[in-house]
Amino acid sequence: MKDLRDLDEENKTRTALFISLFSFLCGLCLALFASISGPIHFVFSLLAFIIGLRVFSRVDRLKPRVWFVILSIIWYLLLTTIFTMVTYVRDNPLPAAG
Repeated sequence: MKDLRDLDEENKTRTALFISLFSFLCGLCLALFASISGPIHFVFSLLAFIIGLRVFSRVDRLKPRVWFVILSIIWYLLLTTIFTMVTYVRDNPLPAAG
């Protein structure tokens, strides 16, 4: 079995899954960094940086790296929107009928 370090053109499915998973994790860390206040949010920033370093060290080609960045930004925006909507609904309940 090939090592995960060998993410190359031959196994596009594994590379795509690797990029998708790590872009989600990076987007989640960035969304938590933007949503949480206090000193703990720096941990999420550092985690996102470490995830990015890990991806860039394992993938040598430009195309998967660009996809990683694009998907991370999309996940960040999507998760931040979801966090904001959940916070708004939680803090502003619907008025009682009647």
